[in-house]
Amino acid sequence: MNEICMKSISDHWLDQEAGETEKMETKTEEYSEKSPPDKMAAAIGDIGKWQILILIFASIPTKMSAVWQQISIIYLAPKTTFWCTDALNEKVMNSTCYKNCSNYEYYSEFENTIISEWDLICGRAWLANFNQMMCMFGVLVGSAAYGFISDRCGRRPAIIMAAMTQMVCGMIIPFSPDYWTFTVVRFIIGTSTAGLMVVSFVIILEIAGPGKRELMTGLYQIPISLGEMVMPVYSYYLRSWDQFTLGLGITQLIFVTYIFVIPETPKWLISVGKLEEASKVMKKAARINNLPTENMLQIAKEISDESKSRQEKSASKATYLDLIRIPSLRMRNLCSCLVWFILGLSFYGGNQYIGQTSSNTFLSIVLAGALQIPGLIIAGILYKRYGRRYTAIGFFIVCAISNGLLVLPDDYFYIKLVVGATAVSCAAGGYSVLYTFTSELFPTVVRNMAVGASSTMSRVGSMLAPFVAGASGAFWIAPTVFAIAPLIAATAVWFLPETRGKKLTDHLNEC
Repeated sequence: MNEICMKSISDHWLDQEAGETEKMETKTEEYSEKSPPDKMAAAIGDIGKWQILILIFASIPTKMSAVWQQISIIYLAPKTTFWCTDALNEKVMNSTCYKNCSNYEYYSEFENTIISEWDLICGRAWLANFNQMMCMFGVLVGSAAYGFISDRCGRRPAIIMAAMTQMVCGMIIPFSPDYWTFTVVRFIIGTSTAGLMVVSFVIILEIAGPGKRELMTGLYQIPISLGEMVMPVYSYYLRSWDQFTLGLGITQLIFVTYIFVIPETPKWLISVGKLEEASKVMKKAARINNLPTENMLQIAKEISDESKSRQEKSASKATYLDLIRIPSLRMRNLCSCLVWFILGLSFYGGNQYIGQTSSNTFLSIVLAGALQIPGLIIAGILYKRYGRRYTAIGFFIVCAISNGLLVLPDDYFYIKLVVGATAVSCAAGGYSVLYTFTSELFPTVVRNMAVGASSTMSRVGSMLAPFVAGASGAFWIAPTVFAIAPLIAATAVWFLPETRGKKLTDHLNEC
């Protein structure tokens, strides 16, 4: 499983041809006249109509659907008041469980939720959070499974498989006859969600030239915010869990277009020796981008030969044990895993908490999504100018302060609304910084493994997030946890070295 996970993250973030190509993917600002020319970019263009078209189709449906599936629990299991209708000889109080009660009625902003549908209260209350945990566990499993499929079978088959699974399950889930069927389908949706995210990202990386990969990957993230802003519209007009999931499922019929629009990437075709197929894709890309289409097969052969030469020179026997054995890498790996764990906890837990505690769930989630757009833009500007380390620390401190203010009474609704959305935005900005920072912290021979370990910890954090957000007891428990955790992350980042403007290392003896 570790090997499969490593392959998944490799697909997700880094070009597997190694050497200088991998460097340009992870730190494109270092691309200069001294760097070897990228023959693929010269043949089909750094960025053009072809790349933009694929970006639109690969990012908007994928990222919007991903955020719907991962935080829809906010509307599937919202804050619900219940009371017993047949308690004997007892004074009935709202949201109180009684041993001799056989029937409860429910009240929330919605006509029917999974809580009222399957009586997820009292001794069964944990099942609502368990359902969300299983969805996020599906994301963890899917990241490994679809990364492996993408390596073995290609980017196009993998993303189409994930898209069709997502679409079919999206149409099935509204008709779930019981809780456990609903949970199993949500797990499967989690796996396909991961597949869409993992494979679509590597497609974007592989079709963009080295000078434009940073721009393309930045634009790729924005639809997450758009999806979070749109989802409350569905929930506002479709106030039953089955109608809500059906509405989302019908929208996902757009995934049918992937069969006709998403191509195989020339890089993958060349890496497996399918040079003629790669040249056909390259000719189409060049034609759409108004570039010459001659000699594409010869260019593909040259790229293939160079790739084989680099692989031979950079061959290494590095393993996961090196991340623990070497002291400098051990500290970086431990700090990185801790920070990613807290990011998963903060982003997904923060979204769920403000959704379940706000007196206006719709407005809260719209604002949280809207503020993520400037958060992502600011993150890109700051980490280029002031460095990864200080930018990440700044985002975590603001996130901690904002979450701490959530302990204010409900009378301060608008203040809590803004600070809650700001906290989620800072977590999103933190993700943006750490994607680049983590890949730069480790040498080429173990970079994929390090990023894989960190990403796995993020998924673990997201699996625990619903239990923290829905913690019973004192109202201050969840805000306190969400405030302390980013401070711990900021402390961990403090012990990491700055990587801005520094040459990426390739070998273990350079650490």
